[in-house]
Amino acid sequence: MSTWTLIDTETTGLYPPIYVVEIAAQKFKDLVPIGEPFQVFLNHEVEIPPDATAIHGYTTEFISEYGISPKWAYAQLRDFVGDDPIVSHYLGFDWNRVLIHELIRLREQMIGIRGFCSWMLSRRVLPEHPTHRLDYLRDHYVLGCSRPHSALGDVEAVTDLLVRIIFPRLVVIGCDTFDRIFKFSNICPILKCKFLIQGFNDEEAARKVEEERKEKRNLKRFFADVESGRYSMPSLILDHDLIEEHPNIKFEGSTFLFTGKMTWGSRPLVTKLIEERGGTVSQSKTITKDIDYFVLGEDNEKGWLSLIEGRKLKKAFLKRIQEPDLVYHIVREEDFIASLNGENVESQISSSVYSLSKTDFGTTIRTKYLE
Repeated sequence: MSTWTLIDTETTGLYPPIYVVEIAAQKFKDLVPIGEPFQVFLNHEVEIPPDATAIHGYTTEFISEYGISPKWAYAQLRDFVGDDPIVSHYLGFDWNRVLIHELIRLREQMIGIRGFCSWMLSRRVLPEHPTHRLDYLRDHYVLGCSRPHSALGDVEAVTDLLVRIIFPRLVVIGCDTFDRIFKFSNICPILKCKFLIQGFNDEEAARKVEEERKEKRNLKRFFADVESGRYSMPSLILDHDLIEEHPNIKFEGSTFLFTGKMTWGSRPLVTKLIEERGGTVSQSKTITKDIDYFVLGEDNEKGWLSLIEGRKLKKAFLKRIQEPDLVYHIVREEDFIASLNGENVESQISSSVYSLSKTDFGTTIRTKYLE
């Protein structure tokens, strides 16, 4: 089977009854698009809800003017598709929830056969992305598209994604026909595809999958031990060097988040000093992707050590292990003060500045929590 058809639909909504207002398609022969794309508007003589119009832009008036009879529209689509497999970026919606039900309601014969889902394929071929929604991929790869959220525009975008991004990766591993791509799109576990794309053979990929699964199981047990207290937070901090010993704190353009009471100055003073140096203080209660420094207040009674088993601190420290791409520095108040002192601000700092050596830090945490 060498020819297949990529389709997309725009509808009156996501839940039954669903009526198609636009359908577009592009014919392929193996990995190459052939001919001009197909597009038609369908007039079911139903009102288009405002929520649907807000997405695709088509109003009841527009479809009344430019739409044609659904039976005529599907006759044209049937001529275009023939017996091809149907492919869509959300095949579970376009095929399962839309086309099948609409053709049954119209008492029309089915068009084509079920092919593969390009969303599922992109998950297997592009594992480096956090999501494979078409909006995200369109922006990331600057995909060709005449108008987003139109059936024709989305067909154009998926065609560009397949031809320019996905198919070249598949050809390298020998997936150069529709049948081979269809088979690849259904490989489970999806993790195996990641290793096949990276050039491992089936046996090596299977071994890699098992290694990653084992690593995930170990990490799951590790985090469960931390959450339950079987692996203490002091041990976690010391074993994984989560608090930087000699941080090079830069203020300009950096965002700071504080926890625990500090031994000097108020938070407004902290904010003032940081903003004077071109930085900002986050108003968040938790670590977010814009945080550069997480500063631990060292007050003897209400500092971070008194909160060490609290959920907020656990999450902050565990994020350094769980999300290695989330780069933020966990630093002590002493190092924060030292960085300010390096800029001659002693006169602005409270006389109760608290100094604790690195050796004392290790001794204190071990004596108080581990012995």
